[in-house]
Amino acid sequence: MLCSCVPWRGAAPTRKKLGWVARPTVLQVAPFDMGDSRPLSLPLYILTLQNRSLLSYAESAQRGQLERESTSVVPLLTAYHQLQAEALSQAASVAMINQLRKGNP
Repeated sequence: MLCSCVPWRGAAPTRKKLGWVARPTVLQVAPFDMGDSRPLSLPLYILTLQNRSLLSYAESAQRGQLERESTSVVPLLTAYHQLQAEALSQAASVAMINQLRKGNP
């Protein structure tokens, strides 16, 4: 699972995707061994609009769920921050991805 504030689009090679890591963005890998302690299990997008209101969009294989009510979005934002705190650091995440690309688990 990846925490990313930049959406992944298209099928560009991994090395191209890692090229934007030098810019002010966040890339963190949440290792599989986090297991049940992982607060989120679906891809999640949280948007802050110009008026500072929040929207969230979570997507499963069957459907997508858009939330506009802060009573629904704030707990998801809290879960995202918990996931971000427990995930690998950005440097460790990039190192792990580079190792996997080279075939070294």
